[in-house]
Amino acid sequence: MKIFITGDFCPINRADISNSSSKEILDEDFKKLINEADYCITNLECPLTTYNTPISKTGPALKANPENIRFLKKNGFNLVTLANNHIMDFGSKGLKDTIDHLKSNKIDYLGAGKTDNNISTIFKTQNDITVAIINVCENEWSTEERDGYSAYGFSEISMFYAIKKAKQKADKIIIIHHGGHEMYNLPSPRLKATFRFFVDCGANAVINHHTHCISGDEVYRGVPIFYSLGNFIFDYLNHRNSIWNYGMAVTLNFTKEKITFEKHYFEQFNHDPKVRLINEGDLPHNIQELNSLIANDKKLEKCFEIFVKKQERLFNSFIEPVKSKYILALINRGIIPSVWHHRKKKLLSNLIHCESHQEVLKRILKRL
Repeated sequence: MKIFITGDFCPINRADISNSSSKEILDEDFKKLINEADYCITNLECPLTTYNTPISKTGPALKANPENIRFLKKNGFNLVTLANNHIMDFGSKGLKDTIDHLKSNKIDYLGAGKTDNNISTIFKTQNDITVAIINVCENEWSTEERDGYSAYGFSEISMFYAIKKAKQKADKIIIIHHGGHEMYNLPSPRLKATFRFFVDCGANAVINHHTHCISGDEVYRGVPIFYSLGNFIFDYLNHRNSIWNYGMAVTLNFTKEKITFEKHYFEQFNHDPKVRLINEGDLPHNIQELNSLIANDKKLEKCFEIFVKKQERLFNSFIEPVKSKYILALINRGIIPSVWHHRKKKLLSNLIHCESHQEVLKRILKRL
């Protein structure tokens, strides 16, 4: 079985085929990779809905015109992963609309749905090989239950049991995880340890996205780990000619005995609204250098400390409390409102619950 996997698909701005004059987004070489695969997967980074009321959250609320499902259908994508931090941006209505559109177009999905149904694993069989695909994300806004619906967050404990259960039916297991630090093209030491733990539990391939840039990869105990595929199709007006505009797709080749893989690099929605394959040497960063940093725990730790330092001023602005005891007394008596207003409290909640935000916050507080 040959499975083709890409990162974040968010068909907005020039990528919105419902109002774009350019319908042919993928170059012919990219289409060939899809056609050669038995099963094609992408991460649907936003709901497909016309519903206009977003949830209360920090950060942007994303959605796309449902007509964009025609792109997935036309280009041979069989499955979308929904466990990500934007799929619930328009609440349960946005998610239900998305699921309805996927079902009517006979496109499989997993990673979000009815909370008590936990559709985080799907099984695919071909040529006597059964592959389990497990999809989870870090715990941000989308993993909060809304009217009985949510994306499926992860914990190390839940993943241990999910992998153990999947191994009862499957020959091979793919973990597709959504998380990490945006615009940072290395895993944190925590994320590296987490993905290696998935392998220790029995995963046969681990793939991550969310960071909006390509990260490095490694083979651990014979198992490939891809720390971030970057964006697949995500046109963002503030990003041109940056790491945002370069992605990676992966082809996994399964037999009963082993897994092999191929990496495919591409440029997406940079100056032109297209996706075109490029050579590794055309990337804005050196993949082999990233891989060497991932392989060295001390160097990886040092790089992450530099990243945290760059985030420190931003995070301090998030958490800085009022210092005056007189103002605190007035707040406690209800005479003046808390300096941590409703939006601030939501932001703090996200910093605490999201694994990647939490690890940066812990390191900053440890320095105090």
